[in-house]
Amino acid sequence: MRPGIELMRLRTAPRHKSWIGARIVGLVGAVALAAGCASAPPRPVDPLSAEEHNDLGVAYYREGDYPSAAQAFRRALDQHPGFTRARVNLGDAELAQGAIDAAIAAYEAARTASPDDPAIANNLAWALLQHRERWPEAEPLVRGALARDPEPRGYYLDTLGLALLKRGAPREALDAFRTALDDAGLEDAPTRALVLRHAGDALARLGEAIAADRCYRLAAGVAGSRAPDLERAAAGGPDVRKVGGRDTVC
Repeated sequence: MRPGIELMRLRTAPRHKSWIGARIVGLVGAVALAAGCASAPPRPVDPLSAEEHNDLGVAYYREGDYPSAAQAFRRALDQHPGFTRARVNLGDAELAQGAIDAAIAAYEAARTASPDDPAIANNLAWALLQHRERWPEAEPLVRGALARDPEPRGYYLDTLGLALLKRGAPREALDAFRTALDDAGLEDAPTRALVLRHAGDALARLGEAIAADRCYRLAAGVAGSRAPDLERAAAGGPDVRKVGGRDTVC
């Protein structure tokens, strides 16, 4: 599991769309105004700083415009090649477009710059799991990240569970998914819905079709709800915050 992209780091909840729209208009407007006022300078002057290009990229990303987001992150890196946050964000934008190799390259460059950052290792592991040949590299990466006691651990445990599932260890994977769901820090409904689906996949591999179906139906209910309270998101079913650990729902 990769936590959502953010402005100055990669780990916060999305801002409201009204703010995003205003930010896009403001930053794009600054570019247009500078272009209109320029009197044929010998070299084009970028009106935005690297930080502002990164912010613009995040805004585009949250609107689902991944190509524009990637372009903005590249411009941030053109100005500041050592801008690790923008490098990780570029990896996210590439991954969102299905450009697995480009995403891995971005994450690897970011990890070279910040080798002790568990979040970058987790993102790289997630991308590697999408790669047809390099997916075995993911498990040791995420285990190393978990050894650093990151928070919230649920994101990392979900990545570990997928790595275990991919190498044919569904029982260990299910334990990882259940532990992820037991993490109080993994509280947003869409994320928990994804982990519930992964738990369903592990149960299906184990031949526990009824339990798998419960997980899938619970995940669908959580993902389809707009209620901010997870208890309401699972209306009529178990408290989603308590699914995990020793809970037998999934």
